[in-house]
Order: sequence, then C-alpha cells, then structure tokens
Amino acid sequence: MRPKFSHISALQIFQLLRFSTLMLIGIVFAKSGLSISEIGQYETFLLIAGAVSFFWLNGLIQGFLPLVNNETISRKSPVLFNVFYLITGLSVLSGLFLLVFEHSISGYLLKKNSLPYLSYLLIYLLISTPASLVEYIYLIKNQGKQMIIYGGCSFFLMFFLVIIPPVFGFGIAYSLAGLIASAVFRFGWLLVLLFKNAVPTFDQSFIQKHLRSSSPLILSMFLSGSAQYIDSFIVTSYFDEATFAVFRYGAREFPLVLLMANAFSTSMLPGFSDRSNLQFNLEKIRHNAQKLGNWMFPLSGLLMMVSHWAFPVVFNVGFAQSATIFNIYLLLIISRLLFPQTILIGLQKTKLIMWASFLEIIVNVTFSLFFVQIWGLVGIAYGTVVAYIFEKVLLMIFVSKTCQISVSSYLNGSRHLIYSLFLAAEFIVIEYLI
Repeated sequence: MRPKFSHISALQIFQLLRFSTLMLIGIVFAKSGLSISEIGQYETFLLIAGAVSFFWLNGLIQGFLPLVNNETISRKSPVLFNVFYLITGLSVLSGLFLLVFEHSISGYLLKKNSLPYLSYLLIYLLISTPASLVEYIYLIKNQGKQMIIYGGCSFFLMFFLVIIPPVFGFGIAYSLAGLIASAVFRFGWLLVLLFKNAVPTFDQSFIQKHLRSSSPLILSMFLSGSAQYIDSFIVTSYFDEATFAVFRYGAREFPLVLLMANAFSTSMLPGFSDRSNLQFNLEKIRHNAQKLGNWMFPLSGLLMMVSHWAFPVVFNVGFAQSATIFNIYLLLIISRLLFPQTILIGLQKTKLIMWASFLEIIVNVTFSLFFVQIWGLVGIAYGTVVAYIFEKVLLMIFVSKTCQISVSSYLNGSRHLIYSLFLAAEFIVIEYLI
C-alpha cells in the first residue's frame, strides 16, 4: 500500500519532524561531553536567529499563501521568486541589524561585549531563513509526499551534522558549522524548486500587494511573540531569580497542540485564494478542528493528571510548583483549536488580526498584574490564558460581523465547549480539591 498524505497532514508531520529533531539534538548534547556553557551558546545562537526573523518570516508566508491561485501552481510564474527576493532582502536587513546593535544585544543577553560566532550567525540567517520557503512550495502544489521526503532528508542531515562533532569530542563551533552545512543543503533544494516552478522576473506590483497583505500580520506576530517576554518581565518585577526559573520551566505550551494547530491553520490558507470554495473551506476547518479536539483534549487531560508527579522526576523537587504553571498553560488548547484567524488571513482581512493582537497585549498585562495580587506567581499564567481566549473570541466576533460568517459554519461549538469545560473541571479538581 502506498500512503497518501494531504497537504494538511504533510505540513503537520513536517513540523513534528522539525520539533523532534531539535529535541533529539538537545538530548544528545546533554549526554555528550559538551559543557553547559557550550550548549548555552548553541541555544543562544538559535534564539537570536529566531528572534530577529520569526515575526516577519511568518507574516510574509501567511500573507503570501492566500494570494496563490491556480495560475501560480499550474505554470511558471514570477510569484515564488518574488517571495524569495522579499525574504532574502529582509534576511539581509536582519543581519545588518545584528551588526549595528551587536554590543547592545550581547550586553543584554550575555553580559558580554560581542556576540559569539557572529559570522556563523550571519551566514546561517542569510541562507536558512529563505530556505523556510521550501515546505510551502510543496504545500501550495499539494505535494504532501514530497514535503515529507524533503523533511526526512533535511532534518536527518541536520541531526547528523550537528551531533557528530560533540560525539567525537569536538567543540560547539563544529556543530554550528554542521548546522550551517545543513542549511546550505536546504537552500540548494530551494533554488532547484524555484527554477523548476517559477521564473526569476522581478514583479514590483506583486511585492507591493504582498507587503500590504503581510504588514499587519508581521506586526501581529511581533506583538504575539512579545507576550512571553512581557510575562517574564512581570515575574522578575515581583519575584526573585529562583522563582523566575520555576515559572520558565512551567510556562510551556503542550508542543503537540501548538505544532498541529499552527500547521493546520497555515495549510488551509491557499484554499482561500478561490473564493467560490469558501463554504467548502469553512466545513473543512470545522471537520479538522473537531478531529484535532477529539484526541488533543484527552491527551492534554492525561498530561494534567501526571504533571505533578512528572516535574520533580524529570527536573527536581525544586520545580514542583512548575507543574501548576504547566497545567494552566495546558488550558491554552481551548483557544488554540479555534481558527477564526485562518478565515481572516485567508480573506485578507489582516488588519483586524493586528488590532486583536494589540488588544491581547493590553488584556494580558492588565489581568496578569491584577491576578498576581490575588494568586501570586500562578496569577501571571492565568492572565495569559485569559488574554489568549479574549483574542480568539474577539476574532470570532470580527468574522461574524465583517464577513457575515457564523461560528457554527467553522466550529462545532457544543463539542468544543464540552471538551473545554471537562478540562477546566479537571484542572480545578487537581489544583484545588486534591
């Protein structure tokens, strides 16, 4: 039997492969002869590369996908090359930003005068960021099998090149060189796909249209990404460093929910380029959101049951309170499996998402500062949950009012509500009654 992968399941599998590879690299590093300081340098390397690019890269990709039409897919079009030009240009600007503000960034993050391995970082940023376009080329061409083959090859190569140096006793610089080598492979694969599926013609009108569609999303991504930093700042303002560590170890979403939900949302965007298929796409969102909820809610409930036992075992008894923070963050599944943002991005009403993200930040800060007075450290986590749910409810209102699309057309509301109430009830029993 030959397995068939839809573009939705393929992107979800691809994101799981990425997450699993990064996790396995971390495990191998911890077991190798690398010092904690060297592992920290690797993590800081990835943190900085992601911090200067994640918001505009995701905004550009999500803004681009609804613009894809059958003409783009069926024949060689300049569209893909122009997206590549835009991502590459912003990668260069991000590199220049690092060069100009190197001392400020290194002083804030590392308490040092310069960023270690800056030349490696600039090369990685310039070639790895545009290479992120590969999986989305496969997505719009509905080539799920090819996407998974590419993911398997590229992430295996990345894993192999990054872990081999420390296994044989070499320092972290060799692992970073291996990371760059794997990025070169992905960049080369991207160029092959671009020349196969597009023509390298510069199209100023498309770039202007793409930027108009993506700019609100870029700002929205930036605001959403800053939420975790705001929470961290509030914690450090009220508590000591040890308490901050407890919060950071617990303030993690269930990665499977985050990966699967985001991959599903992104994979739906190309379908909105054909407005005649709107009802079909809404029903598809409803059906797949229900399928995700059928197994993710029970799985989140299971994690909630074992978290208080697991945290002292996996870490140590000093992080026992982190389990409560983690259980609160598990409640974020209630908002993650709502997809009004998918509809708004697909219909190119991206300014509404920008305003919702701005209001979410205000709600997050307001409720976190209020709840910390009542519940202490866990109150900050409660504020995050309230803010995320507020944002999704507001987006659902936007969809209803501006697009005249009812909630029932893209969400099984009764089932989602029942799942949410059961998970909330389990949380109350575990945290306040047992």
